[in-house]
Amino acid sequence: MRNELLRNFAIRAKQKLLGVEKKEKAKIKVISMEDDSFKEKVEYLISKGDEIFNPIHYLIDEKTMKSLKGEALERYFFEIVDKYNRFKNEIENSASC
Repeated sequence: MRNELLRNFAIRAKQKLLGVEKKEKAKIKVISMEDDSFKEKVEYLISKGDEIFNPIHYLIDEKTMKSLKGEALERYFFEIVDKYNRFKNEIENSASC
């Protein structure tokens, strides 16, 4: 699934560069930045260190990923990445204090 997702991103990027992109109405799913269960998952991932190779795959909701298409899927993916990085930095900064 990961390779297919990256392949689709690359195809869309190429279409945008060539100016032949498809215009789709995207479903918008708002991800709350104040999510305690998400933060707990990030804490778990940090505690596991290098045991988990793909933390984003652990954090995404497969049902949501399958229901989204096009730009909504890209937006969801990058929001998960941003949220993961924000919580990871928060946790690491609070641990160093």
